[in-house]
Amino acid sequence: MSTFLQLTVQGIALGSIYALIALGFTVVLLAGVVNFAQGSFMLLGAYVVSWLAVDMQVPFLLAVAGGILVTVLLGVAFEQLFLRRMAARPVFTLIMITLGLDTILRVITAAIWGYDPRRNGDPFTLSTGFNVGEVHLNWGDIVIVIVTFLLLGLFFTFFKYTKYGVAMRAAALDREAAAAVGISLSQVYILTWTVAGVLAAVGGVFLASVPRSLDTTLGFTALRAFPAVILGGLGSPVGAVVGGVIMGVVEVLVAGYNQQYFPWLGSGFNQVSTYVLLIIVLLVRPYGLFGKKEVERV
Repeated sequence: MSTFLQLTVQGIALGSIYALIALGFTVVLLAGVVNFAQGSFMLLGAYVVSWLAVDMQVPFLLAVAGGILVTVLLGVAFEQLFLRRMAARPVFTLIMITLGLDTILRVITAAIWGYDPRRNGDPFTLSTGFNVGEVHLNWGDIVIVIVTFLLLGLFFTFFKYTKYGVAMRAAALDREAAAAVGISLSQVYILTWTVAGVLAAVGGVFLASVPRSLDTTLGFTALRAFPAVILGGLGSPVGAVVGGVIMGVVEVLVAGYNQQYFPWLGSGFNQVSTYVLLIIVLLVRPYGLFGKKEVERV
């Protein structure tokens, strides 16, 4: 039982990071774009934080603020210069543009900082903590969970109770109707990419936390979080968070018990276990846990 609780705690920490990444996907999705460059935003933000904190000796929190600023400016510039000009184009065109940006950012990041692993520069560590009964709690996991849920709480408060949050929800439901009642879609899209940039930078910092080193493969982790968006239900922020936590817990539990009970599945089965879970859930709930079937009038 203690092993199960230990793995569950670690899974919640990983799932919290997946929740941040999945929410970043979902926020941009509400603006009508499937942003496959979210992983590269996360990668670039983490490298900027590492460069500022380790190479430039900037205090870690200021380094994180710098990483957030870079990803936010990049996201807003991308939306203003490219996506806005492609607003009337097919969805596939927008997807290809984000995939192109993803490749460009990966190449630029590698060209600037190289492929060698780097330290993240964060002050917390996953190797120290305290025991609660037979369960060991790492300070790093605690920091990740607390900060993540504070950010999620701020987002949902903003999304539900402020006029800008209401504008984002209105634009997501019907852009033409929102524009007709005076909502500035331009401001909504800028705000959308700002939120996505913040979530990407923080998610990248957490993924690169000790003892994991930072390298250029970190951006691919975003693709492991994307099933959480579908599991929770496309376009559902709550579903993205719940799906992210579930994915993290399942991945860690499978990694912990795989060799003991299912060695024939292979040592890397935990990396695909979330996709297996996704397929099972979609067979029962085709629109995800919190997704709703779209009804079209003809």
